[in-house]
Amino acid sequence: MKNLLRLSLLVLFIACGVKADHWGALLGFPPDPPAEEGGKAKRHYYQGMDVYGDIMVSLQDEGYATMYRLGKDSFEKISAFKLASFQQYNHANVASFGIEKAKEGDPLPVLYVSQCHKKPVAEGKDVCFVERLAPDLQSSEIVQIIKYDDVNGDYGYALQWVVDLKEKMLYGYGNTVNNSDPSNRHRIIKFHLPKLSDGDFVLLKPEDALENYTIEEVSSFKFNPIGQGLYIYKGKLYMPTGIGTEKHPSILYVWDLKKRSMKEIDLSGCTTGELEDISLYRGRFLIQGQDGLFCVKI
Repeated sequence: MKNLLRLSLLVLFIACGVKADHWGALLGFPPDPPAEEGGKAKRHYYQGMDVYGDIMVSLQDEGYATMYRLGKDSFEKISAFKLASFQQYNHANVASFGIEKAKEGDPLPVLYVSQCHKKPVAEGKDVCFVERLAPDLQSSEIVQIIKYDDVNGDYGYALQWVVDLKEKMLYGYGNTVNNSDPSNRHRIIKFHLPKLSDGDFVLLKPEDALENYTIEEVSSFKFNPIGQGLYIYKGKLYMPTGIGTEKHPSILYVWDLKKRSMKEIDLSGCTTGELEDISLYRGRFLIQGQDGLFCVKI
């Protein structure tokens, strides 16, 4: 029955015009038991995700992390732990591997985690936690915190961060207000990627920005989705959105950072559930959602 279901899903995904495969449900942290008798269990929703080599990190809200080893069309759980940035107001919305390694011999580069919450943490709102994942993949430590000094009110809810590995840049993306406001716009800001040697706290100022614009002001494209994950590949910013419904269709938006133009890829018939984050593995895109991991050929 399981194989039959998997086959039927695959046929459905190919029929939608975009080739995709459902690799299965993720094996993250289970819901917390009810705080009191008769109460509801607290579910920890999947959020940020990224891949380095054959290793995938999958995050859940508050900063739960699960590590996986990827295969050709499968994944195996390695470990699970709480990030050093674990706290109530860390939404962990985007995960993005960087370039530098915190210590010589580390198997993985540092991981950039977008706090991306309506409420601030002690270090501020919408900060980016830069974490070193321990070599045994059982824990992490914060090696740097990055914050944008939003004195001009560029962002509302909420600012997310992603690394451009090829260009060694750090991009911020988010709403100018919120996704339910008709006046909302979507702002992109670009900085040189701070070095770890710049210190344990880096404050990026508006005058440090190499670019700062909204998608709506530089193009004729209009949209107002619920912002989810981010990934940069070959000069394009990939943004999975939606939950596969008529009101919130699952769309992969692809913004060309140089040409400043948008492409839309409809994934509503190719995926199920709410889409969260995206990365690249062996030439195919992996999309993490609440219904599991999807491998998409675009």
